Amino acid sequence: AKVDATRNYGAAVELVGAGFDEAHTAALERMETTGATFVHPFEDERVIAGQGTIGLELAEQLPELGTVVIPIGGGGLAAGISIALRELRPEVQLIGVQAAACSPLAGGTEHRFTIAEGIAVKQPGELTSAILHEKLDDIVTVTDDQISHAIVLLLERTKLIVEGAGAASLAALLSGKVPGDDEVCVVLSGGNIDPTLLIQIMRHGLTLEGRYLVVRTRIGDRPGELIKLLELVAEERANVISVEHHREGMALPVGETEVELTLGTRDVEHCDALLAALARHGYPVEPIT
Repeated sequence: AKVDATRNYGAAVELVGAGFDEAHTAALERMETTGATFVHPFEDERVIAGQGTIGLELAEQLPELGTVVIPIGGGGLAAGISIALRELRPEVQLIGVQAAACSPLAGGTEHRFTIAEGIAVKQPGELTSAILHEKLDDIVTVTDDQISHAIVLLLERTKLIVEGAGAASLAALLSGKVPGDDEVCVVLSGGNIDPTLLIQIMRHGLTLEGRYLVVRTRIGDRPGELIKLLELVAEERANVISVEHHREGMALPVGETEVELTLGTRDVEHCDALLAALARHGYPVEPIT
C-alpha cells in the first residue's frame, strides 16, 4: 500500500533490503552516486519541527489533557510532539511506545519481525534519542498480539483503518502499560496497511477475541451423522463458516471421518460453552489455535 501510494505521487520507487536500515544505507549510497538530496525520515531538525505541530494542535484542542501516548520508530514524531508539549504543557505525561520485537530505546536487543513495520527501526537517531530521553516520562513496549487487538478494535468500534505502527499507542493503553486515570490522547500515526495484511490481522485478532473457533472432531462415516453435529452447533447459536472432511492419510478407525469446523462465535465464553456442549454429546474436540 505504501509503495503504490508513493508511485501514484509520481515517485520512482526502488525496493532494497528487508527493512528500514538496509533501505537507509542504500539511499545514502544513491545520494553519493547521483547527487540527489537526501531527506532523512526522522534525524532532521526540520522534520522534527514539522511533526511537532501535532503537539501544538494537541495543546490547543485538548485543554484537560493529562497523558499523551506516542509510537516511536526513529523518534522524529515523538521528539517533535514532546518538545512542543514540554514547552506549552509541561505537566502533561508523555509515554513513548515501541514494538516489543524491535525496541532499542526501551532496552530491547533483539530485532524480530513485527506487524508494526513503520516503527521497526533498529537504530533510532542520535538527535531524536537525546530528545526523547530528556522529554519522555517513560517508554513501554507492546506485542504484535496487543497491536492486532488494537487494530481490530479501531476498525470495529471507530471505523478507522490504522496500520500496526499507528495502533501501537492504543495497544499500550489497552494493555495497561499507561499509568494514571486522567484524560489520555493516543496518537494514531498511520493508516498505510496492506489489505492482505489487514485481512490476516483481522482473522487473528477476531480469533484471539473468541469471534472465530476452529475445531476438529470425529463422526461416523455414514448418512445423517454430519447433520446431527451441525444441528448441535446451531442449537448453541454458532454460525458455520466452513466444513472440511478428512478421511485419507489419517489414523482413523474404520467407519469414522474427521470433521474440521470453522465457526463464527460471539466471544471466548461462547467458544467454551460450545466446546463443552460438543463434549457432553460425545464428540471428541480439538480446538485449533
